[in-house]
Amino acid sequence: MANETGSGGEVDRRKNPKQQRAVTTVDAITQATQQIIIKEGFRNATTNRIAEVAGVSVGSLYQYFPNKQAIIKTLIEETVSKAAAKVRTGLRRLMEEPLEPALRQIMTLLLAMYKENDFILFRILDQVPELKEYTKNLSVEIYTYSTNLAFLEQHETEIVVADLPTALLIIERATIHNIECFLAQNPTGITEEQLIDELTRMALNYLTK
Repeated sequence: MANETGSGGEVDRRKNPKQQRAVTTVDAITQATQQIIIKEGFRNATTNRIAEVAGVSVGSLYQYFPNKQAIIKTLIEETVSKAAAKVRTGLRRLMEEPLEPALRQIMTLLLAMYKENDFILFRILDQVPELKEYTKNLSVEIYTYSTNLAFLEQHETEIVVADLPTALLIIERATIHNIECFLAQNPTGITEEQLIDELTRMALNYLTK
């Protein structure tokens, strides 16, 4: 069996699946990896164990991935891509809505999306810190930047902040940080609805007052 870290510290998969059967195999491998890390921890996510849970041979796994780090990087890429697509769709739908109700719906969408993908988007790199350098540009806000900015530009008549790119950065960082804290420990014991209220008020006040 090849070693667990792969040759040369590879973190990219060896080939992309093209046929449906191959896509199904890769999906099974990434989902098995996520399941094992959540339930058993990163150390127990050996390629043998991943192949066993995925129901594929170790040889099939190595056709697509050199090691478990490459599997996790792919899992992060796919999760971010799918989450970003949901956010872009939601933003486009809200372009013509007034700013306050639009912001509320965006915060509701973001909380639901991050809650659904909490482990992959917030916590997995704590177990695989060696991947932080390779995944630093894998984030929902980077993938949705142009749509996020277009949303603010669409509502410029309601906004007093002149520097929209800076405003976008500040709102994104504050929103994501507060959602992450809420999902991890919720230190003030507020409900999801209260969090959405506060996030909406924060963004609205910053943009319009």
